Amino acid sequence: AEDTRSPGAWKWAIRKRIWDRLEETNIAQFPRPVHHRIPNFLNAEAAAQNLASLECFKTAQCIKVNPDTPQKPLRFLVLSSGKH
Repeated sequence: AEDTRSPGAWKWAIRKRIWDRLEETNIAQFPRPVHHRIPNFLNAEAAAQNLASLECFKTAQCIKVNPDTPQKPLRFLVLSSGKH
């Protein structure tokens, strides 16, 4: 049983559920397995477009994007829209 009282335990439990689901449903892409990383996944481009359509994205002046491969489409949208 997991110790849910330790700091960050809930975050790791959620991450593990998502990683497992990505593997089980074959949504994950190379490199695999996806555990302990920001995984590549099918439709990352569509996810970036969905995020860019949100009002908070449109009005933001500065957006932090990780350098991981699945966030490459989002980095392009952030930079091409003139955000920092």
